[in-house]
Amino acid sequence: MKFPKHVNIHEVCPRDGWQRYQQILPTDVKIALIKSMIDYGCNEIELGVFSKIPKLTRQYQDIEVLAAAILPYAKAHGVKITSLVNDYEDACRSLDAGISDVSCFLSVSEEFAKGFDTTAEKSFADLAEIAKLPSIKVTLALGAVFGSPFGDETPANRSIEYARRGIALGASAIGLADSAGMGTPAQIKDILSKFLDCFSPSQLSVHLHNTEGFGIANAYAALECGITDFDTSLGAMGGCPVIPNAKGNIATEDFVNLLDKLGIGSDVDLEKCVAASLEMSRRIGNPVISAKAELARMQQ
Repeated sequence: MKFPKHVNIHEVCPRDGWQRYQQILPTDVKIALIKSMIDYGCNEIELGVFSKIPKLTRQYQDIEVLAAAILPYAKAHGVKITSLVNDYEDACRSLDAGISDVSCFLSVSEEFAKGFDTTAEKSFADLAEIAKLPSIKVTLALGAVFGSPFGDETPANRSIEYARRGIALGASAIGLADSAGMGTPAQIKDILSKFLDCFSPSQLSVHLHNTEGFGIANAYAALECGITDFDTSLGAMGGCPVIPNAKGNIATEDFVNLLDKLGIGSDVDLEKCVAASLEMSRRIGNPVISAKAELARMQQ
């Protein structure tokens, strides 16, 4: 078995982690916590959402202020800042805020898409317009690739077809999301192997949720397939606002612990990452969820 030598970690806690958090976090707290994520060495951070959909934007009314405060600090530390955008106007706002690396969501499940009042065809049309913007770099974030919680099928051939179409429209990379956390290691390997027949590993990233407790096992399976780009969330925070009983992403600190045990580089200082997770829990009142942070808390 040959694992990658190095993995890129895209920290999505400020976006996926906080988007459905009940408390609206003060801007100064967000800035301090995001800077702590930069300090522990993640490669990229998804700052938030540029959107007109209320269920997505309640936590990000201050996103331009966040960008102004974070971008210089991130640049000084060599960390890329990204955002999630819904349409052309949202992408223009992201560019105006100084963020040119964006993700566009497109659900493989039409039932899931209804939760955001959209369809695959509308998402493709939005992607085509966004990709025309100068200096923008777009990742097509495919949702529900590994199963839909709404009962409809999401076959791998449809996901691959959508990914090919997205690349043709101007996306430079494809994100594969287990949005509901329904995937199993065997399924992860099966679907990723089909994607890798059509795309290079450098074009793909994975976004895993831990709803049924398989998150780290699924990440291990993706590593076995040679995937080198992973979305993770500090403190295992997260959960889609339209999926019932949604759980968070795989915890950054638990994933980095796995990488360290396997001898895979990530640039993340695990001790600082765990400290940042515990500090976030203290400052916003979120329970300690990740295994590595809970262990550290017990040892304090």
